[in-house]
Amino acid sequence: MAMLKIGQRLRTREGANVQIERFLAAGGQGEVYEVTSEGQHYALKWYYYPTTSEQVTQMQEMKAAFADQGPFSKAPPDSRFLWPITLVTDPKNRTFGYLMDLLPSQYQGLEKLVLGKMRPVPNFHVLCTAAIQLAESFRNLHAQGLCYKDINLGGPFINPNTGDIVICDCDNVRYNKTPGNIIFIFFAAPELIRGEGNCTSKTDWHSLAVLLFYMFVRHHPLEGKRQLQINVFNEIAQREFYGNKPVFLFDHQDISNQAVRGFHDSAIRNWSIYPKFIKRLFSRSFGIGLHSPDERVKESEWIEAFSKLRDALFYCSHCQSPNFFDFEAHANGNHLSCWRCKQQSSLPLQLQIGDRTLFCTHHMKVFAHHTHQRLNFSQEVARVAQHPHNPSRWGLKNTGVQAWIVTTNEGKSLEVPVGRSLPLKHGLTIQFGTTTGQLLSK
Repeated sequence: MAMLKIGQRLRTREGANVQIERFLAAGGQGEVYEVTSEGQHYALKWYYYPTTSEQVTQMQEMKAAFADQGPFSKAPPDSRFLWPITLVTDPKNRTFGYLMDLLPSQYQGLEKLVLGKMRPVPNFHVLCTAAIQLAESFRNLHAQGLCYKDINLGGPFINPNTGDIVICDCDNVRYNKTPGNIIFIFFAAPELIRGEGNCTSKTDWHSLAVLLFYMFVRHHPLEGKRQLQINVFNEIAQREFYGNKPVFLFDHQDISNQAVRGFHDSAIRNWSIYPKFIKRLFSRSFGIGLHSPDERVKESEWIEAFSKLRDALFYCSHCQSPNFFDFEAHANGNHLSCWRCKQQSSLPLQLQIGDRTLFCTHHMKVFAHHTHQRLNFSQEVARVAQHPHNPSRWGLKNTGVQAWIVTTNEGKSLEVPVGRSLPLKHGLTIQFGTTTGQLLSK
């Protein structure tokens, strides 16, 4: 039974009217409603009545976060956070809630992705985009001296068509080193589970790594053989596996918790798809990073890595399955065998810009990150696009802010204005401002 009734009226801390329009969802901490206030539509998170001293403490912490010097007294560190706007009071003073913007309808929770229920199913290009945006968002949060505290599958929502993300449940956000109870033990840094220290950006780094591993491998990184050897996976076992003696299921030195064929087949298959540079980051996160917080993978490293992964995406010339080219494993020019059909695939045309290689697939985009400003994905420079009158023809379209100078194989120069395209042809050299790129086939 919902705590609030349709049509019921409440007030914000500032005295504005809030009217309940419809029930949206219920979770572990409270219920969410669509409301109207001052002619605008919002979401209202309304907390359950506290029944324990721990819950009372949590509610007091939340109210304090809205104080003049609290994190919610300031603008959100990134527009992708559904940031608390203001408190909503309970006339009977039993609980309270807060307003936030409504979640756009096209976004779906990451739980659906991990459970295989997200529709449409996001492709690898979308997943890489979502990973970049998640890391960007948390980097901006941490730059303000804040931590999310309880990163988990329930917070981020993804647009399965584009990879754009929105992060909910921002009432978890606190200043670095703020004490707090851990709600999601499966994502918590080992030292927090052991009761050592407080939540910081470094504990968030661990949780973010778990979240990304779930997105791309669809399995928890610390759940392997040891979990199969116990009868009851209770809180004692969980604290042992995630806090006291955590071991990565793909750890090369310690195989006590390795993935087991017949039980972890999907994780083993998914892990095999990715290039070495991605595996190294996860191995660091769940190797030395489990015990040395300073060694954990930072957001900027994830942004760089998943951009590189997105650039390395191509499709098998036999079965059209998505693949990632591993430039380390195939440095001698050997073609990659498709993970699905096992045949050697030919490679699409590539755009080489400095030390970066982008495969010219139908959704390839070039950003300022590739040409002149690392980690800047807000400024698009180019994209692969179909010819407006002949869909079978593809070109590289100038979507930036300045014309390109292109040099042909014959040494001729031509200008490509903003909004125009050039054919995808081997040997063309493109001057992106001060940076040079070249189209190459192998």
